[in-house]
Amino acid sequence: MLKKYFTLLTVVLISSTVFCGTSPKPKNIILLIGDGMGLSQVTASVLSLNNDQFKKFPTVGLINTCSADKLITDSAAGATAYSTGYKTGNGKIGVDVNNKTLTNIFEIAKKKKKSTGIVVTCSVTNATPAAFLAHVESRKSEFDIAAQILNSNVDFLAGAGTDFFLPKELGGKREDKKNYVDSMKAKGYEYSDDSSKVFSLSLHKKFFGLYGGYALPHGNQRSYTLGQLTKSAIQSLSKNQKGFFLMVEGSQIDWAADKNDKEYLFAEQKDFNSAIEEALKFAEKDKNTLVIVLSDHDTSSLGVSGLNKETGVLDVVWATRYHTANFVGMFSYGPSSSLFGGIQENDEVGKKLISLAQSR
Repeated sequence: MLKKYFTLLTVVLISSTVFCGTSPKPKNIILLIGDGMGLSQVTASVLSLNNDQFKKFPTVGLINTCSADKLITDSAAGATAYSTGYKTGNGKIGVDVNNKTLTNIFEIAKKKKKSTGIVVTCSVTNATPAAFLAHVESRKSEFDIAAQILNSNVDFLAGAGTDFFLPKELGGKREDKKNYVDSMKAKGYEYSDDSSKVFSLSLHKKFFGLYGGYALPHGNQRSYTLGQLTKSAIQSLSKNQKGFFLMVEGSQIDWAADKNDKEYLFAEQKDFNSAIEEALKFAEKDKNTLVIVLSDHDTSSLGVSGLNKETGVLDVVWATRYHTANFVGMFSYGPSSSLFGGIQENDEVGKKLISLAQSR
């Protein structure tokens, strides 16, 4: 009987090793977050775009987005769960429910000598990017978040945010007269405030680009796409032979849903789709990159109600103008993508990302 027990234990241990220890681990991770992008927004994207990228993912899962203190999360707690592997209270950035600092995945990647990058369509001090760059008790502390970004050692950072990096006399909103753009330059960053030049930069140094005070123009009002910014980030970060972690956010999907604005929403979904396309192109060629697309929460419970025969555009209905507790989708491609199927908690997803970032 004892011999049979040890034989069974050996089989279990071997099976566990095969499942957890020898599966291929990614050198690079690209995490794309559609802020407020519920399953219904993904449905609308698939039904309305001819070359929609969501159909390319072999592994699909669902995420419970509840925060530590609320059924319905906000972006701060939602992003902190992904960046640290811990649930926290709404409004908190990179800290736990008791305001204790949590180590984030960018800090872990840096210890492994990997490069890190962020590309967003909102201010780089906003809740989602801040969760990967800073530690504050309130997401409203964006002037403090800008100060912490100076010491984040991020390699590529692009979005809006001059409101929080520049003093009032230079077009920002800082009242302390500090010029954090100059401070970033002093730290060796190549800086750009002209979107027409962002794709012709040398990118041999760390990069910092701000293209708006609090947000980029809407996706259909720009001369460039989130995909083009993502491509530039990948080109820069992939020079590191140790690998990289890149977070890309379609930030304004949430804002469009908040407004129940279909035209705005579809423009942002299309723009976000362009970023997914660039990530998948790189991963398909590289073979060492894990791409994950997910959301921090659902907003507005969009319903696809039909197709307008005159315009060919989907008709939609909205249940609310606020966040909901609806599960969101998770789409993954590349090494270890099988870990991200089924129904998972948002902090569970974060823990797996951190484990993979540490694995090689």
